[in-house]
Amino acid sequence: MIRSMTAFARVTTGAKDRQWTVEIRSVNHRYFDFSAKLPQSLNALESKIRDLVNSEVKRGKINISISREAAENEAGKISLNQPLLKVYAGMARQLRKQFGLKGDLTVAEMLALPGIFISESVLQAPEKEWTTVEKVLKQVLKQAVAAKELEGAKLAKDISGRLKTIAGAVGKIEALAKGRTEIIYQKLTERVAKLLDEKEKDPERAYREVAFLAERSDVTEEIVRLRGHLDLFASRMKSQAETGRELDFLCQEMHREINTIGSKSQLFEISTEVVFVKSELEKIREQVQNIE
Repeated sequence: MIRSMTAFARVTTGAKDRQWTVEIRSVNHRYFDFSAKLPQSLNALESKIRDLVNSEVKRGKINISISREAAENEAGKISLNQPLLKVYAGMARQLRKQFGLKGDLTVAEMLALPGIFISESVLQAPEKEWTTVEKVLKQVLKQAVAAKELEGAKLAKDISGRLKTIAGAVGKIEALAKGRTEIIYQKLTERVAKLLDEKEKDPERAYREVAFLAERSDVTEEIVRLRGHLDLFASRMKSQAETGRELDFLCQEMHREINTIGSKSQLFEISTEVVFVKSELEKIREQVQNIE
């Protein structure tokens, strides 16, 4: 099943006095790129959170934000971070001594320093919070995956339509190219026969060159490979695995085959179809960049 790499989901749950909010944003990225904005009490759980997200999302730039609403009864559970205060004060004394500075840190300035206040919840073992956080995170991941699959279904529909259009154009190319090698051989032979002085040149060698040039104009192999890539592409779109990178590779292979057909073709009608197919392949590849 095709999944888009773009998604957004948010879940808030828990008791009124202890509500957790988890938000996930996912945008296009070549690999799995994870970042998290966590409360201080959950910093030690970042690797667990990353692993859980990665179990459901394989590609994309993922931003996770987790926050908890402070309860009213937690107002008295906030205290000063005494060890950090001592560090700040020591650094201030060192600066004054080293550079001959004057002045002291005021209470207001000390209270404005980062990390000065600490909640009792931070001092608790983060594993105590993990059960609730894991539950909310799974809910938000479920929503995000559903959004990815919904958007992926739209992408799949668009791509499938373009694949059918390309298959039709390839059929036209095949019909136009049928018997083209023999026609080119005859025209080249007639041209060589008019220009060739059989008394001074080797006619057999000339005709071998003609046959070689005529064979080079045959696009049968390229058409067979191109159709094979189209079939494989359609098949992989139905796979349950992550197929974004593979589909991107198949787009490159199809583009290579149609380019070869274009370079071999000496017929305007075939060149026209080649340009059309390349345009459709480019649109498909743009869509594939959004697939997980």
